[in-house]
Amino acid sequence: MKVYLLLGLFVVALLPSLSESRIVSKCELKDKLGEEINLPKKLKSHNDEILSIIICEILRRSNGNTSLVNVDGIRHPLATAQPTTERSEPETNKTMAAPSVSSRKKQRAPSRKSPDSQESLNDMENRFDEEQMQQDDERMSKEGSSDEDRSSYQQDPNKITLWSLGYYGVFQLRDSHFCDSGYRWSRNLCQKSCSDFTDDDITDDIECFIDSNYHWFLFRTLSHECFNDRKTFLHDCS
Repeated sequence: MKVYLLLGLFVVALLPSLSESRIVSKCELKDKLGEEINLPKKLKSHNDEILSIIICEILRRSNGNTSLVNVDGIRHPLATAQPTTERSEPETNKTMAAPSVSSRKKQRAPSRKSPDSQESLNDMENRFDEEQMQQDDERMSKEGSSDEDRSSYQQDPNKITLWSLGYYGVFQLRDSHFCDSGYRWSRNLCQKSCSDFTDDDITDDIECFIDSNYHWFLFRTLSHECFNDRKTFLHDCS
């Protein structure tokens, strides 16, 4: 009897953490992203294909898992530094390779445009500042961002912070650029703790994903698989 009681308490204790993650379907992503991605009139006829490619690339990276965390490099448990919110994020040992780099021109552009914009598809693709993200990825830590700090690291090996890069949530947003995990230096473009991107509410994930124009980076670096499926990928979504 005591064994069953203990098992019951164990399951109840797990329920809160289990409720914080879920699998987001491609049809849910179509509905939610379709409301946020505004295309110029001349591109409206390609709306479904563009959405298909972006959503296909999202699911290739995360399978729609809202609590997924992938890490490149080596990370030890945090001792003093903590993410900016109280809840700690889940972490896996799985390493995910960074998306391939496109040879097309990269530049920064405003986050959103009016539907009456005369932008071309190439203009839309170039909205995301890929070079800045790559520079952020290469930075070691909060302390290791200057020549003086790097020199002090060489004098005191105990201060060395191993390079790592984390990818969080359904959109696999990087902790070098989009959010602060507490593990490394971050631009924190979206002013969020990375743990905010690992719960079952993807509202803030979408806001960061769209406002940063990261969806256009996924479109620009599309895979052959997603390109080939662009006409049929969302056919079973009403």
